[in-house]
Amino acid sequence: MFNARIGPISERAQARVPKSPQFYAEMPYALEVDDHTIRTRDNALMMSLEIQGIDGITASDRDILDLAKSFAAIMDGLDDRFTFYVHRLMRPAAFGLKPIYGDNFAHDVETAWRSHLSGRNLREFMLVLTVVRNKRVPLKVPLFTRAAKRLLDRNTEERLGELREVVSILETSLGVGTKRLKISDGTLLGFYSAISTGLYRPEYRGQHTLIAEDVSLLSVRFKGPVAEFRDGFDTPRLAAVLSIWRNGNQTWPGMLDALDTGTDTVISHAYTPVAMNKVSELAKRRIQQMEAAGDLVGSIADDLRQTYDDVESGRIGFGEHQLTITVFADSEAALEDRVSQVRSVAEQAKIKLVRCNDTLAATYFATHPGNQDYQIWNPLIKSVNFADMASFHMTRAGAVADALPWRTPITVLQTVTGAAHRFSFHAPGDPNAEPTIGHTLFLGPSGGGKSSTVAFLAAQSQRARARVVLFDKDQALSMAITAMGGRYTAIRAGHPTGLNPLLTERGPRGEAWLMDWLARLVERGEEKLTPHQAEALKSAVRQNGQAPDELRTFAHFGDLIGDVGDNRALAMKLAEWGPEGRYNWVFGEADQPVIDLSSDVTGIDLTEILSMATERTAVLSYIFRRLELLFEEKRPTLLVIDEASTVFDDEFFARWLPKWLVTVRKLNVVVVLLTQFPSQIRESRSGSIIQGMPNQVIFPNRAADVPDYEGFNLIDNELHFVLTGRTGQRQALLRSHDSSTILNVDLSPLGPLLTALGGGEAGIQAFGPDYASRKHFWRTDDA
Repeated sequence: MFNARIGPISERAQARVPKSPQFYAEMPYALEVDDHTIRTRDNALMMSLEIQGIDGITASDRDILDLAKSFAAIMDGLDDRFTFYVHRLMRPAAFGLKPIYGDNFAHDVETAWRSHLSGRNLREFMLVLTVVRNKRVPLKVPLFTRAAKRLLDRNTEERLGELREVVSILETSLGVGTKRLKISDGTLLGFYSAISTGLYRPEYRGQHTLIAEDVSLLSVRFKGPVAEFRDGFDTPRLAAVLSIWRNGNQTWPGMLDALDTGTDTVISHAYTPVAMNKVSELAKRRIQQMEAAGDLVGSIADDLRQTYDDVESGRIGFGEHQLTITVFADSEAALEDRVSQVRSVAEQAKIKLVRCNDTLAATYFATHPGNQDYQIWNPLIKSVNFADMASFHMTRAGAVADALPWRTPITVLQTVTGAAHRFSFHAPGDPNAEPTIGHTLFLGPSGGGKSSTVAFLAAQSQRARARVVLFDKDQALSMAITAMGGRYTAIRAGHPTGLNPLLTERGPRGEAWLMDWLARLVERGEEKLTPHQAEALKSAVRQNGQAPDELRTFAHFGDLIGDVGDNRALAMKLAEWGPEGRYNWVFGEADQPVIDLSSDVTGIDLTEILSMATERTAVLSYIFRRLELLFEEKRPTLLVIDEASTVFDDEFFARWLPKWLVTVRKLNVVVVLLTQFPSQIRESRSGSIIQGMPNQVIFPNRAADVPDYEGFNLIDNELHFVLTGRTGQRQALLRSHDSSTILNVDLSPLGPLLTALGGGEAGIQAFGPDYASRKHFWRTDDA
């Protein structure tokens, strides 16, 4: 109110100054009561909650129905002292991604992907529930007079207590995440402003102003069926308003979810419960009127009498409902096209929308909470029908950077609805505390995009300066590792590895590990070490620790055992790993160890030893030991293991893996396991552990059947997607402990960079067999 011009305007100025309605005069917002609560011009009080809804595509039908029923039940216990508003809108996606620097592959991937994201103009859903505690008798005196203050103080505390109680019930009873919007952080006023423009950004209080002034446009002009905004925008912005004319006979939760694909709309619902006695009286009067006119025929009579009985018994509630969809665009052609799309979706839901013309201004302003007196289209409907139409469905946007252990999401992907999703392996939490769990299973058939997606995420993890260690099969990711500047090697059966645990494990801690490891190495099935053998082995480990380095080998270790009353059985088992034994190559001497873990990115191909259970377990258990010591630096690390169901398919790993996963999580490590088929996991001795990974990324598999995914606890909607997918689209189901969503994992915008990530024959054809010898080999004329 203090922004208005004080002095008179001259006649020559009047010829140039446009006559435009004062926008703030139509806004209901007066002053704040506290950081969460607003008082309207009519002395109503209101608070707004941002709702973290459930995914309407992947959530179970039962969860979807229960959420709608819970909301309806809360409203049924109230009367017209309360009004509920539900707004669905989009806001610019806040990526929160740390940059990737350097003249390298990861930076090129980052540049290409950022370019792709910027071209998509990605946004994220914002779903807001506002509760208004109405004042039945509006304030009839000027707002800032002493009389007004006496009236305000008289019942504000009582009504504020009632409002807070209802909001608290909503927060605790709906079973979804909620967050109160606040004035101080700009979220509440930003929401009010976005209702008018469809563009969300934080807004803050001015000095000596009404809140209505702080959230108002400079001007708006209503021209027939179009609202036009010019001042304050780089280009003119247009809006059309559609309101509900007639509901269908049936509703279902999420019936209007398809409207979410329109990224420039604001969907507004207003619902005011009507007291039970009023609805009963309306139904009774209608029955009497139709009986008197002789119009009460079978089905209508039954419906009316059933409604009367349901209301009288408290089984259902009714209220006045206004649905308004404001469609925004930058041109008239685009506006008309979007209006047609909205109408098409509504018609599929059996809802008749009318485009506002004469009622445009009133209906446009009625979308603001607290402006109930502007409402024109407000038919009486059941609370359950309102809850169905104003469903709390949304795709998750992912955790923000400040809630992640690595202080950044890994990347940004799109959901199937086109909204942004900040992908991170970790669950949100306190970044200053122990790292939250981030271990993830990637499951999908060969050729489904699983390996390329993981390679992409590994490249993107460089924004967190993460170390990457990748255990590969068939050298599928050798090109990606090479492009990332890493070292790639292969463990080949029969070729000495140069690995020597007898040399590297030192001190009490190392000797304790060596004792346990050697015991498991020589034990066979039910054959456990006898007490004499265990003591002899312990003594040999101690003597090995005191020997010169050149004697700390399997060639000399057997000499430290001798006969311990077992006909040299223990010594002979250990000799199998020495120079003359059948496993001599596993820890055989070489000029250099086959594995060098000093690089930031390391790839190790396991193809030749995957089918060799004894050798595989021996060498991998030692490598994992070396990695665990490396992880104690607590540097962010991504450990990727392909064909995990085979790698861990033995009793040693079945016992060891659960504790190890907890240990490395505390050391800031994310373990990513890959496997192709659910059957492989079931048949693995570590299958239940792999299957229970807290996060899962599952690619569609049309060759699979329902029994294949038993034990994964997929709900029907998730299982349907996994078994059918979507033709011609690269998508994957992301599941975490509390939610799931379907992501678009089409990486084709990366162009030649995707070829380098995927490698294989396509990579060789694109970059040549000598690609590893050429720096920046992925940079082609097409890149």
